[in-house]
Amino acid sequence: MRPVVATAVLALGLVCAAAFTGITVQANALERAKDALSADIAVEQARNVALEASIAQKKTTDYLIQKAQDYDFIKQGEGLIAVERSPASTSASHTDAERASRVMRWIRLFFGTR
Repeated sequence: MRPVVATAVLALGLVCAAAFTGITVQANALERAKDALSADIAVEQARNVALEASIAQKKTTDYLIQKAQDYDFIKQGEGLIAVERSPASTSASHTDAERASRVMRWIRLFFGTR
């Protein structure tokens, strides 16, 4: 009877050891995956910071002037001029009654008084 009990205890010990080994292997694999994802997150955050810095740099006037010079829109020593509409002209709306239709303008052009 004693050898049977010893064999059962040994078998139970081996089953527990195999289960523990499997759980430990899974835990190590998950830890490695977590570390890899953390590294990927850090890389993407650094890339995001670099892209935001690039966007901020490209919004500057000096960058725009340099690009305009690169494409020969302006020459060295020249500057950029921006044209802005006055608030009164942008808020003024024209109704269809105020404008002549396109057809009427064409008729006036070709058949109007000379």
